[in-house]
Order: sequence, then structure tokens, then C-alpha cells
Amino acid sequence: MNLSELDAFLFKHTEIEQIQLTEKMNINELNLPYTLQKVPRIPKEAFFLDGNIFINKQQRFSYTPAHTHDFVEINYMYTGSCTQTINGEKIQLKKDHIIVMDKDVVQQIDYIGEQDILINILVHENFLSTDILYDSFQSHAIFSDFLLHAIREKAVYSNFLLIDLSSNESVLALLRNMIVEYFNQNHFKHEIIKHYFSIFSYEISRELEKLAWEGTQEMDREMIEIISYIDQHYQHITLTDLAKEFKYNKNYLSAKIKQELGKGFFELVNEKRLTVAKKLLEETDRPIADIAYEIGYHDPSNFYKVFKQKYGQTPLRFRKSR
Repeated sequence: MNLSELDAFLFKHTEIEQIQLTEKMNINELNLPYTLQKVPRIPKEAFFLDGNIFINKQQRFSYTPAHTHDFVEINYMYTGSCTQTINGEKIQLKKDHIIVMDKDVVQQIDYIGEQDILINILVHENFLSTDILYDSFQSHAIFSDFLLHAIREKAVYSNFLLIDLSSNESVLALLRNMIVEYFNQNHFKHEIIKHYFSIFSYEISRELEKLAWEGTQEMDREMIEIISYIDQHYQHITLTDLAKEFKYNKNYLSAKIKQELGKGFFELVNEKRLTVAKKLLEETDRPIADIAYEIGYHDPSNFYKVFKQKYGQTPLRFRKSR
């Protein structure tokens, strides 16, 4: 199968779809115990036997009662539309929209018909949490925090994201290629899908950034520039340096940052440093003292103290627990 054949593949009736269409019944494909539990949990063991990403087409001509799961789920509305209820909130998912749900959300999908092709992309918790969507910002924790705050009204809900990709053909092409690769069952399928998904994550991060910029006023944009500057110079930056760069009185700038972000300058810098430290502790074997110096702590004991206050354990214990 190639991209030109994807439509025909997805619109072809599956065996379950044919039964649901002709018998006007809802098949409980996973045998979820709805008689015993009002909101049963979907067992992840049913999906991740041969890889960390599972893709399937939602069975049409029926509905999906309320359920929850302990994996991340992405729903991509390939064609048509559907109504979902997520944590009690009704969401209209239209063509070329995606909804990204963290584990433990309560999800329900209303009846979907012939023209409603909904693609489910399930991702094992060992592979990611919803935060991988901001992987391109993981070394820029302050920036991502501000972006998420800025787009809250437009895209972010409690434990899910609703994103309109109708004007982003590059991301839609990635999704279509991922679907084709998954169902072709060729060699190296999972390796290729993993790379597709990584690129998808970066592209979504760009989309969220764009939403943030579109939703901000001029003052907010200057704050984004300030945050970005802190991200780039976190190792040695001082409040005096920052104030000089943006031509502010440092006391005024300190108050401005606190008012806009709810965090003080030094708290932001420490959060940035600790985020980088966690990544280095997880991914390298470098001495902890070297890491402390690299991220801007000239006294390793101070680094140990701040790290433990933030994460509840020492850097050494954190590294051993990974």
C-alpha cells in the first residue's frame, strides 16, 4: 500500500464494521467489563505486544462508551468528524484535527458513520508521556512553561490537547506516512515509525509555539523574548545582565517577571538549570560536580541542596534510580 491507496484501505469495511452496520449493534471488541465497572480501564497489554506505538482505525457505525487507559492516545480525524467527551467536556473533532490525551483521562466517543475515519495512535507510557510533545523545548523549560500558559485558552485543556492541523500539510503528511508504514508490515516498521513520531513531536511543538504567538499581545511577545534570553544564557545570567539587555530597571524587571509568570527571576533560572541537570544525569555518566559547574553552580554542595529541594532526592540517588 502507498499513500494513493490509503483512502481505499481506510474506507473499506472491516468485519466488525460490517456487523455493526447490518445488525445495528455495538460490538465490545475488547470485552471491557461495563456491567461490572462504569468506566473500565482498557488493558495496554492488548496493544503493545510488538512495539511501543499501536495504530488502528476506530470501528465505524457505533459508539464507544466511557473508558480510561494507562497509555497516551492521539486521535487523528482523517475525514469527517466526531464528538468526544473528555473528562466530562464535549469536544468536536473535525477533519485534520488531532486530540492528544494523557493517560487516565475518561474518554467517550459518540456514534461515527461512513465518512468518519478516526485514527487512534496509542503510545506506551515507557515511550513517552504527553510532555514529549514539547521535546523540542525540554532544554528550554522556562520557554515551554510560558508557551503552555499562553495557549491555554486556545489548545490546552486539563489532560489533553486539541490542535487544528488543517493548515499544516507537513504534519498531516507525517501522519499519513506513519499510517501507511504501520499497516504495510514491512521490515524495520517500528524503527521507522519511531522516527516519524519524533519528527511529529517536534512539528507539534512548532504548532503550539505558533498558537502562542498568535494569542499574545505585544507585551507578551517581549516577555517571550526575555524568557528565551534566559534560556540561552541561564548558566551565567544575572538579573542585572537581563535588565541591561532589555533596558529596564532591574527591580522593575524583577517585578514584571513575577507578575507575568508567577515566578521570580532566580526561581526561573534554577528551574532551567535543574531541567538541564536532570537530562545530563539521565543520559550521561559525567561526574555530578562537572554537571553542577556546567549548568552554573560553582559550589556543587549548593547544587545538591537545590536539586534535593526540587526533586526530593539527591542527584546521585536520582541517577541510580533511572
